[in-house]
Amino acid sequence: MATDRWRAPFVVLALGLAVLRTGLASHDPVASLPVAQFASVGIETVPVRPASAKWLTHLPAHVQIPNAQQRFVAAPVGGLVTSVLVGVGEHVREGQTLAQLVSPELLTLQRELAQVAAERERTQQALARDERLLAEGLIAASRVEASRAADRQAAAALTEKRGLLALAGARPGPAGELAVLSPMTGVVLEQTVRAGERVEPATTLFQIARLDPLDLEIELPLAAATRIEVGVAVRIPEPGAQGSVIAIGRAVSDGQTLKVRARMTTGLEGLYPGQHVEAEIATRSDSGAAQLWIVPGNALVRLGKAGTQPAVFAHRGEDYVAVPAKPVGESGRDLVIEAPLSEGEPVVSGGASQLKAALAGLGKAE
Repeated sequence: MATDRWRAPFVVLALGLAVLRTGLASHDPVASLPVAQFASVGIETVPVRPASAKWLTHLPAHVQIPNAQQRFVAAPVGGLVTSVLVGVGEHVREGQTLAQLVSPELLTLQRELAQVAAERERTQQALARDERLLAEGLIAASRVEASRAADRQAAAALTEKRGLLALAGARPGPAGELAVLSPMTGVVLEQTVRAGERVEPATTLFQIARLDPLDLEIELPLAAATRIEVGVAVRIPEPGAQGSVIAIGRAVSDGQTLKVRARMTTGLEGLYPGQHVEAEIATRSDSGAAQLWIVPGNALVRLGKAGTQPAVFAHRGEDYVAVPAKPVGESGRDLVIEAPLSEGEPVVSGGASQLKAALAGLGKAE
């Protein structure tokens, strides 16, 4: 009895293979199987529905901060953090004090600055004296040139020391104290230091960003790439943010998608950096592409030895016909495909894997 139970499906599929009208092995773009031979398998069909030709929907996306709108604030010198004046989520203005440090290294820099400032004052006085003596004919011109070279060297050393103290927007105070300043107006996204901690030079202390506008990195199926262009509208139904495409990537991922970058300018209240959302992209008005259709997710199969030929099975007359299809998006649990179908045409939604197995000559359902 067990043998008879398993034999029936094999017989049905074998019959299907025996009456296969055209096959993928012959490189024919369309293959078909007779409906009658699969009556006992329980094949189910649903009519296809047209998808919106104006919007590509349900595209996975990731909210990001534009590169030019974020800065990392680092400790200009090593030392002890004596106080932290802001926290994550706070709005700060450019030049506002974020933290204070005490640094022996800063004391050394301040002493060296005082020394080079005094040296510059001495070389300026010496140069002025030598120029006056040269005008009176009392010294040679070479002596004045030597004084000028010494003054230029002292000026360069003074500029260098002042630059070290101004590194990363830091403002020096008395007794080795240092105020770390915000380089921009924005929001504190990250705080990586606390009062009482010691830090090394160039240690990151804060991440600050401006959150208007925001960027959206969208995963777009490769098959839909010809339907969009830079400048078309982008929207996020929830929370209602809107923007436009600013760049379309050229590298294709392992999942056969392209990265599309959009700049979102309105309705940003419900968006946060790092958030995952579903986006919609408007299609080009002159795309001239084929009609898009909505089919159940289990209607799509991948044919061929390597599974590289996506298709759906359409019920046409007395046959199930394998129709080439390109998935271009999602619509809830359904798929949006590009395929030569007609509105209302029945496609196989249950049992597609059995038909695929028949075409592949597996002799059993997948």
